Amino acid sequence: MSRSLISKMRRIFAISDIHVDFKENREYVNSWSHDRYGEDVLILAGDVTDLTSLLKETLQHLSKTFYKVFYVSGNHELWIRRPEEVADSIVKFHEIISLCDSIGICTRPEKIQVTDSDSVWVCPLFSWYSTPDDDSDNSLYITATNPESDKNARDMWMDNHLCIWSKLPSTRSEYFEKYNSKQIPPTMDSPVISFSHFVPRQDLILPNEKEKEKLNAECERLGLAVKKNENSKVNFNFSMYAGCKRIEKQIREINPVIHVYGHQHRQRDRNIDGVNYISHCLGYKKERDAGFMWGIDEWNGPKLIWPPSSA
Repeated sequence: MSRSLISKMRRIFAISDIHVDFKENREYVNSWSHDRYGEDVLILAGDVTDLTSLLKETLQHLSKTFYKVFYVSGNHELWIRRPEEVADSIVKFHEIISLCDSIGICTRPEKIQVTDSDSVWVCPLFSWYSTPDDDSDNSLYITATNPESDKNARDMWMDNHLCIWSKLPSTRSEYFEKYNSKQIPPTMDSPVISFSHFVPRQDLILPNEKEKEKLNAECERLGLAVKKNENSKVNFNFSMYAGCKRIEKQIREINPVIHVYGHQHRQRDRNIDGVNYISHCLGYKKERDAGFMWGIDEWNGPKLIWPPSSA
């Protein structure tokens, strides 16, 4: 870590699910400038693109925009559209790690100097979800009120069609849990910010009252009717593929002050047992237009998470 003097506090921003395959999102991300963020850190919590060439292009842009970029892959990055180019999603994952290493993107825990006297650890947690079919003990599954929603989820979930898995000695979620265990240092001597792509807790899947208020405030700002709930696909049980309890286990082991995640395309900002859980997704334009991505216009991009707002 550089010990050079810092002229002002180095800020840390976070965002996920930028999906630059879509022109509107790509142009939005490319509008972020070094003049605004050049001294700051970005946490990018997965789902950039499934195209490796576009992933490289986007990460290179972000590395020129921010002082440092931390990244974990999402499920979209492990899609394989051309098996003749890469035959296995785990192989593709390790190719992405090598790509990040080659262009200076951080995928391992690192201590960041944020002032001349203070530091923060940023700790990536790679992950996968546990389903009720492959690992029910660690799944975040919520029993559906409509039995069709489980079947629809299995049929519609693109990972089931575009991910290719070699035979692993354990479940996919356990594979990534063990991968993280090899990367996490035994001690971290400053406040820790961890992040994953997938949802770490079942109680984060649904909004609390404060988050509902922010959703409806965004709907009012956009001139839309208020929403009774966040569902956009009533007959799709997202909880089957939301995340896993293994992530929360590692969060509690490293004891962060903040955990950033994404994946569900819904915004969260909630303190649970001393950890502030933040989901700040860019999502798809239709979701932003529908009010689901509250906070994006407020921050005009990534959300400031450090220094904390109470500081």
